[in-house]
Amino acid sequence: MTPVIETIETQESLTLTPNNSSVCTPVTIPDEIHLGEYLFLRITQANPKLRSIFGIPGDFNVDLLEHMYSPLIAAKDIKIVNCCNELNGAYTADGYARAIGGLSCLITTFGVGELSAINGIAGAFAEYVPVLHIVGTTTTKQAQQAKDGIDVMNYHHLVPSVNPLESPNHDVYKEMVKGVSVIQETLGLDQGLNVEKIDRVLKTIIQESRPGYLFIPADVADQVLPSMWLYMNPFNAEPKYKNSAKSIEVLDNVVDSILDKMYNSSKPSILSDCLTSRFGFEKQLNKFIDLLPSSVFKLFTTNMARNVDETKENFVGVYNARGSSDDQVRQSLENDSDLLLTLGYFSNEVNTGAYSRDFSHIKDTIDIHPDYIKINHQFYHIKQKDGERLFTLGDLLSEVNTRFNPSRFSHHTPVSMYKFTPSGSFKPSTDDDYFVPQTKIIDHLNTWLKPDDLLIMETMSFAFALPDLKFPRNLQLIAANFYGSIGYALPATFGATMAINDIGSKRRIILVEGDGAAQMTIQELSSFIRYQDVLSNMPKIFLINNDGYTVERAIRGPYRSYNDINGNWKWTQLLDTFGDSDRLRHDAVKLNNVDEFEAYFNGHKSSNNCRLQMYEVIAGKYDVPERLSKMLCKK
Repeated sequence: MTPVIETIETQESLTLTPNNSSVCTPVTIPDEIHLGEYLFLRITQANPKLRSIFGIPGDFNVDLLEHMYSPLIAAKDIKIVNCCNELNGAYTADGYARAIGGLSCLITTFGVGELSAINGIAGAFAEYVPVLHIVGTTTTKQAQQAKDGIDVMNYHHLVPSVNPLESPNHDVYKEMVKGVSVIQETLGLDQGLNVEKIDRVLKTIIQESRPGYLFIPADVADQVLPSMWLYMNPFNAEPKYKNSAKSIEVLDNVVDSILDKMYNSSKPSILSDCLTSRFGFEKQLNKFIDLLPSSVFKLFTTNMARNVDETKENFVGVYNARGSSDDQVRQSLENDSDLLLTLGYFSNEVNTGAYSRDFSHIKDTIDIHPDYIKINHQFYHIKQKDGERLFTLGDLLSEVNTRFNPSRFSHHTPVSMYKFTPSGSFKPSTDDDYFVPQTKIIDHLNTWLKPDDLLIMETMSFAFALPDLKFPRNLQLIAANFYGSIGYALPATFGATMAINDIGSKRRIILVEGDGAAQMTIQELSSFIRYQDVLSNMPKIFLINNDGYTVERAIRGPYRSYNDINGNWKWTQLLDTFGDSDRLRHDAVKLNNVDEFEAYFNGHKSSNNCRLQMYEVIAGKYDVPERLSKMLCKK
């Protein structure tokens, strides 16, 4: 067989030198390649933007990891990035996927590694994030011996059977992840079947925008297979029913119904929810919103979405029922709309103001979810029994955009629109000498955030102030406040930072982090220093130090020791300890009160993105956003 000659665009490693350039490298692909090489190349076909794969080595996955150093993979400019532990690795892969807008990949080892990561994978499942989790496992021979019951062999990392006279179950960990992933496949000795499984896993992860598992026995990564298999069947994640007769019929009926409701509405409202973005259809969403007459359609976004242009003249505010930007935003949607069209609908406690929504005064409601569409009381099931969809949410939006005709509106009278405008919530007090109130931080961010910023928000008390922030155009929010695993945001910021640098973006990266959450995953702060040579764009970190678990203090036990942490950490010295003692790549400052906070930011209107910025902000131990009390029904 003639070797395949592939010209691969590769990006030189980003350094502090200003002139990085793209080069073309001709690569000769031999007739046969190893399965490990095939897998990594196939991953790049599934997400061409991907340049980093996250992993922690173990003896069951090192043979697979070796293939990351193959010339074929190096020519694709793909690198392995080690995280400090597997849980952090899962959070990091989550942040990478969100920031780059596509599938990410995490590699761990059997048992001890995969189980450490499972909490982060569960979070990605809950929040609809496409993460491929590859696990190196015991060999095919070892697993088969256990099934055959020849001898009882208890291998390391594998929990023994309850009965010491029975062989251990080599699939015991696989059974644990079925509820937090959309697909699980185990590779074996059949080459053709392995290739099918790899594609099935990648396709399902992308289609569902949720994690999937690929278990690779330690003796399979070096398996040899034909390289032509990479190109004979180009990777394709499109729904199999797309353009089928049934798909066309249902799509036509749904679009007709949606447009009919829109044309006959006099006070229509659009609520943009998060699943449109999580499934990668923001482009179609923005086009749809731009088509709407701004004098008639009111525009809202949910707290988890924040995926529309909030500078538009018809943008009202963040709707989250009793947790909305303010009561007038809530009233405008619930009591002054005759049509509510929710795009990318995601029903959960955090996204519905603890289920305090009331749409009883709205004549027509339309919920558009990737799996179904609900128009008033009628359901259209888009996902079929085999798990495939008739069409995607993006297909639906594109069809609506194509057929939208503003001349068909029955009502053209402009509607009265309330618009939430942050008015400045900080009120000076004697406490200002001792800490920085959260209202001061809210006001600061409302003037400091810029268009195109990437904002990562930890699960923390300040996250309840998100509806008080009015975002500039094209700001992207990354948060996991539904699953709510504290400590997520710091490693997720590392993943997002790697993604932003991988695609060569200059957008600012901003993390708002809590002290209690940071203590959960603080090791990953060291990775910014370890990988500084490929991170020319570094984040700005607001470390809100309020000496403990403030959300929990608001719920119960404000003075109990169980809500305390070690408050004596020297936060501004951590990056020195982690390897940048000369402060060549970072700046760190502690801001103890309002005067210091104002003086610092007034004197630092802009900062170099090449240096990581750490702002330790001393906050009030019992100071919380007003909305937190509302959500807890304490007011």
